[in-house]
Amino acid sequence: MRSNLDIKTRLEQREYEQSQLILMSGSLAPISTKTELNDVINTTLKQIIGFNQMMICLENALQKDYNLFYHNIPSHYNQYKNEYFIDKSEIFATAFNSPEPFVLSKNKFANKNGVPFLIKETFKDAQNIVFCSIPFNYCKGVLIFDFKGLPPERHILNMIKMLSPQLGITITNILLFEKNILASGPIETYIKTFNNEETADNMGIIGNSEATKNLRSLIKLVSVTSSNVLIQGESGTGKELVAKAIHQNSKRAKKPFIKINCAAIPDSLIESELFGYEKGSFSGAISQKIGKFEQAHQGTLFLDNINEMTLDLQVKLLRAIQEKEIQRIGGNTTIIVDTRIITSCNKNLLEEVTAGNFRADLFYRINVFPIEIAPLRDRKDDLADLALFFVNNYCSKNEKPLKTIAPSLFNSLKAYHWPGNVRELEHTIERALLLTPGKVIKELDSNNYKTILSTDNTSIKPWNEFEKEYILKVLKLCGGKISGPNGAASFLKIPYTTLNSKMKKLGISKRHYLSDN
Repeated sequence: MRSNLDIKTRLEQREYEQSQLILMSGSLAPISTKTELNDVINTTLKQIIGFNQMMICLENALQKDYNLFYHNIPSHYNQYKNEYFIDKSEIFATAFNSPEPFVLSKNKFANKNGVPFLIKETFKDAQNIVFCSIPFNYCKGVLIFDFKGLPPERHILNMIKMLSPQLGITITNILLFEKNILASGPIETYIKTFNNEETADNMGIIGNSEATKNLRSLIKLVSVTSSNVLIQGESGTGKELVAKAIHQNSKRAKKPFIKINCAAIPDSLIESELFGYEKGSFSGAISQKIGKFEQAHQGTLFLDNINEMTLDLQVKLLRAIQEKEIQRIGGNTTIIVDTRIITSCNKNLLEEVTAGNFRADLFYRINVFPIEIAPLRDRKDDLADLALFFVNNYCSKNEKPLKTIAPSLFNSLKAYHWPGNVRELEHTIERALLLTPGKVIKELDSNNYKTILSTDNTSIKPWNEFEKEYILKVLKLCGGKISGPNGAASFLKIPYTTLNSKMKKLGISKRHYLSDN
């Protein structure tokens, strides 16, 4: 049985490791060039992790090979930076499939066949080599460390694992920054892959939550068919983006994608927009007009907010979808159209049918393959990916210096309800970029999102206020007890020393949580 002293030592060690990890992540967050990366790695990271050499290799997704993105020894980097290589030893494949960093001793490493020459040559004096995958949305990366002495301890390997996501963000920032100053070169391969919203992997649908992964699976499943699709979700969730992804991944991708917002066009005009009209068919029809159905022939017609369409027009739309033929207003000729129909609605369309606001026969015709997009509040695991994507996208499009988001801000993002969904997040990030003079976004505009009410009518507060109130509630619930089996620290699943530190930082004293007991 471990003594209290052993437990205290372990907790103190864990707190120290956490503080070192925060220090390294904070140092990497504002980096936008390899020079800055090299400075941080050879000072902060090298001192904490204790490695001798560090290398980062990235996959060239188009050529299925790798090249050297970074080496902390400039002479090695300059020697091999323009070379591409194939890993026949499958060490990189092992790193990609391993949930933890793994270590190869000198003997095991030396006896492996097919190890890339640049690794064997630069790490020839290494006693132990650590391999760890770097998470990206757009390519694969491997982080490699050379340790001269004994194998790294478990806590070092854990810190490497925890640090790799931040390195992925930093490398992305560097690649996007270099895009603005490089016309060509090996790096362009990664940039093009990252910025291509039509890739088979993400289809422009950013995020790695289970809901988003499932959404991408549904898109892939229905894209290869010509089935009609009904997309439902709250305003701002990205219904048009999903419709485009279905079209771009289908056999109709090279044909037109035509969209029409049924809510934005007056009832008197929407019929002529859809079906067109003949010259002289009504006052003002001075020439023939081709409608959206004809424009989308052999392509895709996206009817956004279809629930706003009048019942009379729904009858004509039903016939066009069912018979695959139309007539222009004022015309007698039947026109055959081969058009895939994708519709969207920000309401529950079945409830609209029940209420008599939407025709049941049209509903069943368009609801062949329904897709429901979850609101952002139900997929908050996507917030970091989306926020960073909007930052990088804005800076790239507007030719602005690349900026990044302080890690501490992600807690605030998750605390907010996001009633406007992805659209609101995009506008909030854009406003923050305009108001942030430096390289790191440390806070979002208070007028834009901190004071907006969430659905439970509680105002969104800065993270420190939210944290203080929550800790106070837990302390009162635990009767003021901080440590022990029934203490607040146990309830919060953090060391009691960490809780004490937080209480001091937030100004919480006994009078705050014992006065009401």
